[in-house]
Amino acid sequence: MQLLELILLQIRWDNIIEGIIYGIGAVFSILLLALSVSAYRDTGMKRIKYAIVAFGLFAIFLFYEFIDKFFRGLDSAYADIIVAPIVLAIVILFFLGIVKKDRQ
Repeated sequence: MQLLELILLQIRWDNIIEGIIYGIGAVFSILLLALSVSAYRDTGMKRIKYAIVAFGLFAIFLFYEFIDKFFRGLDSAYADIIVAPIVLAIVILFFLGIVKKDRQ
């Protein structure tokens, strides 16, 4: 219990709230990922594959941000180099999911 109190005393409250919001977003994106997989199985629309990958990447991104708010040791330049392309890939995948036509 003392270790938890020590960790919480070193983290600012705004970081805790932000981390909780990231955690909720990660759980929500995993739920959307599961719904997308279910929709793909039901309909077979190939465009849904883009949403599946995008929601998976979004869950990874939000989970990383959640962990980053509570553990300061994860903050590095390399992490930022990896996280930024993930966000770009999410946007590109959603764009492709909207623009691409399904060919049956």
